Order: sequence, then structure tokens, then C-alpha cells
Amino acid sequence: MAEHQRLQAQIRRRRGPARADARSRLRPGGLRPLRHVRVKLPHCCLAVLFESLATAGVLQRARSVGGRTRVLFLTDGENNPWAQRAVERRWRLSPADRLRWGSRRRAEAVTALSCLGLDKECARFLGYPDQGLFDLLMTEPEPLINDLVQELTGFEPSILIEPHPADRHPDHGALGVLTTSALARASLDGLEPVRLHYLVHDARRPARHSMPITLRLTESELERKRRAILTHRTQLPLRGRSLLRFAAAQEPFLPLVGSGIRDQGHAIRMCRIRRGRLVLTLGKTGWPSLGRRNIAIAIQTEHGAMERWRVDVPGATGPVPILTGSTQEPLAEGFGQVLRTRIQLVLPLPSSLRPAAMYVKVDCPSLRRLGFFDPVGWRTVPVSALPSATLGSQIPRRLHAVPSSDGA
Repeated sequence: MAEHQRLQAQIRRRRGPARADARSRLRPGGLRPLRHVRVKLPHCCLAVLFESLATAGVLQRARSVGGRTRVLFLTDGENNPWAQRAVERRWRLSPADRLRWGSRRRAEAVTALSCLGLDKECARFLGYPDQGLFDLLMTEPEPLINDLVQELTGFEPSILIEPHPADRHPDHGALGVLTTSALARASLDGLEPVRLHYLVHDARRPARHSMPITLRLTESELERKRRAILTHRTQLPLRGRSLLRFAAAQEPFLPLVGSGIRDQGHAIRMCRIRRGRLVLTLGKTGWPSLGRRNIAIAIQTEHGAMERWRVDVPGATGPVPILTGSTQEPLAEGFGQVLRTRIQLVLPLPSSLRPAAMYVKVDCPSLRRLGFFDPVGWRTVPVSALPSATLGSQIPRRLHAVPSSDGA
């Protein structure tokens, strides 16, 4: 195969000027002058697995055209109890066992990078707690955001590849939200990177979310990607067959585009800002068997500041308290209506709030404590309609007093 054919990034999207811009930057002729490619990964195992599963091709392509790369591993993947039990054939795991497991997964990450032709110097391990990024987002996100800002300003990436907020892994979804805030704070001299998102933990897969950008791999790139996946020996006993399915000829990436007001495939079927209130419609199917639920809300302002709220999913119609994400103190009061097939929530927003981005998610604390992923990831709330109500303003006594657009 000719050299230009091996290097050509075949980016396939249907239409739109924004898509054409991303396509041109991923071609070899557009990637070479940009020089920098940064891949953001939440933790060592899944990070490296995700790097191997989702970004092995684009990393190889960037290297082949002389681009600089940096791969961030936010955690070491030490909180991976089910795989560790399967490999080590023991049930009880001590803190020392987890640390040892994390060191092993970090070593696998470096080996996977070498399979792709990358030096270990391109990797940064930040050492945040595995399966803990969601809690950091909701309670104390500033240290992590500051670390991301430092990396962004120091490296000045032209292409930024990161997890999609809709990813069901709590760390990946949280990192997708936090990166938006970090970019708003970073001083990049107006040179915003092209942002591409990968989505691994979602049964619906990228095609169900939007039309993805796809990078077609050459045969040699595909073989190196497969070898990189196989270096993660700690993950192969439980997930080897499913992981190797990602050794496909194309790597899909998603733009950060919300699913709109309605998404019947998500636990939060509808989300919108209407008359200064956040209106949510939740499906009820299968919830009782999964334990207590709450709604996590993350709001990024114009300057990158983060507001985090929690709302317990009500079991009966009536007022629902809005709690701060960090201290769990009451902030205001909303209203919830429990219907036969859905739950509707109306939550007032402060009049001073000017959100640049807003995300909502159904959080399942009991599942996360057991080491399982979330049933669904974050949803992006359309923020074109700015709120006009104030916190503490009167909440309608009945939910139907606020017009609902949910057709369920």
C-alpha cells in the first residue's frame, strides 16, 4: 500500500461545516502542522484499555506524521475488585492488595503504549482514586480541575481526545464533565483544541448517540492495536472476548453534542430549562430492584466555575429538597410528581445563573460501592433558554401547573 494511503485518515461524516473542520484536522496534511495530540484517559487499566480500545489507531497515526502526544492516566485502576478476584483467586482484598494491583495495571499501560510505538515519557499518571472521580466532581473538584488546566496550558493540544460524559463508567463520565470546565479556565491563546470523545461503556454504542467521526485503520495499525489490547492480562480472564471486539477496522469518535430535549433510551427521558426551571422526566422501569437513586446535576458557568447539586428521586408526589453536592445542605426546594410510568421533577434555578454547560445523571450509590458501572451516563441539558427564576421562588403546588413537553 502506498505511503500516502497508509497515512490518510479517512474521516467519515455525513454533512455540516463543523464536521468538515474536524475531518480536515485529522487528515495527515492537517495533523502535521497541528503537531500536538493529547489523549485524556481516566485511569490506568481502563485508561490503557480505553486507549487501546478507543484511541490506539489515532495515537499511531499521530506518531506516524510527527505529532507529539501525551496520554493522561487519572488513576491507576486499583479499584478493580472483580477482575482481581478472578485473576488472583481470592475473595478478600486488602488495601495493600489493591495498591499492588494498581501497580500491575500501570505497568500494563506502559507496555501497551510501547506496542503502539510510543515512549513511556508521553504518559502522565496523576494517581487519583480509582472509581472516585464522580465523588470528586460532586464534592471537591478544584484540585483535579487545576491539574487538568495545568496540563492543557503546558501542552497546548491541537486535538483533545477524552471520554464522553455519556459513558457509563463513573470515572469516564465525570472526566468528560470536568474537562469542559478545565477548558473554560485554561489560557490557550484562543486556540481551542478539536475535541473528540470516545464512548466504550454504553450498550447503545456511539451510533445511537450521533453520527460519529470514524478513523479507518491500516492492517499494521490494527495488528498493533490488537497486541496492545492483549497486554492487559489483568482484564482478559473476565473481558477478553469483549475487549478484542474493539480491534476493528474503524475507531469512532463523537463530538460533544447533546441528545436534545428528549431521549427515550435514557433513564432521564426529557430534560430542559423552561421558565427558569429545570424540568426532568424520569422513567421508572426496573428502578425498585436497583436501590436508592438520586439526580446529580453539574453546572459549568461561563468562566469555568462548577455548581453541583443533588436531588433524591422521590417515591411519592410532593416537595423535593435540592441539596448542595459538596455538603449535602438544603439549597432550595423543587417539586416531584410520581406517575404510573414516569417521575417528573421541576427544580428552580437562580436568576444569576448563566450556565455554559449543564449535565444531569441518575446516580446509583449502591452499585458504585459494589464496583459496578452506572446504568446510564450523563445527559447534556440544552442551555439556550437562560433561567429567570430565583432559588427559593415559589414552586407550583401541582406539577401540571408547569407545562410539560414530555409525550410519554
